[in-house]
Amino acid sequence: MNIRSNSNFKSVELFDGEIDIYTLIKQPDFTIHASSERSERFRKALELNETNGIQEPFDRIFRVDKKHEDGIELHCVTKNGIIYILNEDKFKNQENYIVTVLFARVNQAKRLYDAVRIELSEQIRKKCEEFEKNGYNDY
Repeated sequence: MNIRSNSNFKSVELFDGEIDIYTLIKQPDFTIHASSERSERFRKALELNETNGIQEPFDRIFRVDKKHEDGIELHCVTKNGIIYILNEDKFKNQENYIVTVLFARVNQAKRLYDAVRIELSEQIRKKCEEFEKNGYNDY
């Protein structure tokens, strides 16, 4: 386990388990926070994460402790720079676990990778730059 603290998170480590993108999107289960405001963002994320009719898999999954009252978050970063944020406990219990979806800005993705001393791939960096340029996080 590689846990490091930084100014944005209490701690970040790589998630030991596996989460398949299709399991996550098959029956999306949103938290109250996400359900009313983020359905259009989720739809757009699926569209932008698709390459040749296939959803890009997760590049890395990070276990993030922000000392939030609802507990640990899983930040699942796809190879196309989409970040699905899940509540870990709720995901384990299969209950309303998707907190939000981000079209990552370069610094958002880089912060996660830097925290565990992994270099952000050029593919993800380019996608993040595209998201910033096109204002996708405004969804």
